[in-house]
Amino acid sequence: MYDIASSSLTDTGKVREINEDSVLEAGNLFAVADGMGGHQAGEVASDLALSLIGQYVEDNLGLVGGEKLVEKAVSSANVSVHQKARSSAKYRSMGTTVTLLYREGDTAYIGNVGDSRTYLLRAGSLRRLTRDHSLVQALIDEGEITEEQARYHPQRNIILRALGLEPQIDVDVVSVKIEPGDEFLLASDGLTGMVDDAGIARVLVENPEPVVAARALVDLALAAGGNDNISVVVVSIKESATVVPSHAGPDEAKQGAELAAEKPQDGLGRRGRNERRRKTRWVIAAALIVVLLGAATGVVAYLYNKTYYVAERNGKVTLFKGFPFWDLGMVVRKTDTDTRFLPAALRQRVEGKLDPESRHDAEKTIAMLERQAAKYSVIVPRVEGKKLKQAKAALESVGLKAKVELVSRPTIAANTVIDQDPVPGTRLGVGSEVKLKVVMAGSPAKEV
Repeated sequence: MYDIASSSLTDTGKVREINEDSVLEAGNLFAVADGMGGHQAGEVASDLALSLIGQYVEDNLGLVGGEKLVEKAVSSANVSVHQKARSSAKYRSMGTTVTLLYREGDTAYIGNVGDSRTYLLRAGSLRRLTRDHSLVQALIDEGEITEEQARYHPQRNIILRALGLEPQIDVDVVSVKIEPGDEFLLASDGLTGMVDDAGIARVLVENPEPVVAARALVDLALAAGGNDNISVVVVSIKESATVVPSHAGPDEAKQGAELAAEKPQDGLGRRGRNERRRKTRWVIAAALIVVLLGAATGVVAYLYNKTYYVAERNGKVTLFKGFPFWDLGMVVRKTDTDTRFLPAALRQRVEGKLDPESRHDAEKTIAMLERQAAKYSVIVPRVEGKKLKQAKAALESVGLKAKVELVSRPTIAANTVIDQDPVPGTRLGVGSEVKLKVVMAGSPAKEV
């Protein structure tokens, strides 16, 4: 039997105004959630998700096995967060990542949705147990970029999967056999986006006590810039009482510089000489202003022509040149990629305009979006003329569903598909329905 020592810490960071992260320590359950959405909706989403996950686990202890318990807890939370998002305009489009660890006996079950992460430190070696559901991870998997390049990629914050955006969610669940001395880390991307795995490993090795390690990790992310909310949960498998996390942060000293004001000197020459000097100063100042304005205009024009971004136009993924604010962008290329077929989290980001990048990187982003749309959509096969059983099998094999309408056709064999909507060759999202008109057997049905 193992004893667990744990500590959690969450910090707003140096840039964000509010903290949309949430953390959870409850018995054998630990979690981190990173919320998203305007007007503090992300804060609501992350807090709600972890509350629901904790309640589900508590209510189903001993009734559902570890792996299923984790999967069902996250899926149940997703349904509730999605319903909350649809209940009010202020919560629309809110969602949250979640990574959690549930210990059952000598096994740790890890669930994950999004780009928050769970790590395992064993014998001084750090191993990532979760896979990010993010655009840059997809680029890494396809060999387009390296792990190091992903840390600075302009679209590194785009996730492909999150709780609350769709009524159903796929949950990644892995299991690990626990060994004495194991240390687990759960963290939001406010840590992992600022500190690389080597830095995280070094902190955990040098600070074996969870409360000390949690503080050191957050401080390291703050020192690296603190560009996002930072949340960590450190779980140590050892014989020790649970350490109460300290949320006291170090005071940050602010230093200001005093500007010395130079008093103007009174001229000692004649009135004419002073007048000429004033005119000269005005001419120089005016010339300087003209030069600066010209330079600024040139810089803006240069940046405008070198800046590209990807967004949605009439339902299609579109490449724009220029600045993404104030509708200053100019359409460069409209693709055939339909934004309807992108994962919900990605679709929302594209509809809201992706971050600016170079033309080369923007073209790579478009290629990635095309692959994602193809992954989550299929071409409707031809099933007209087939028997209903065969037609259903053909549709299900590509991820579509059949919606059957029985019609009467005395001259056609029963159970034959005589029409389908949409027509063959149409692209639909995975899980969509295809309407089939099927000749009924026996007494006549309604004529269509």
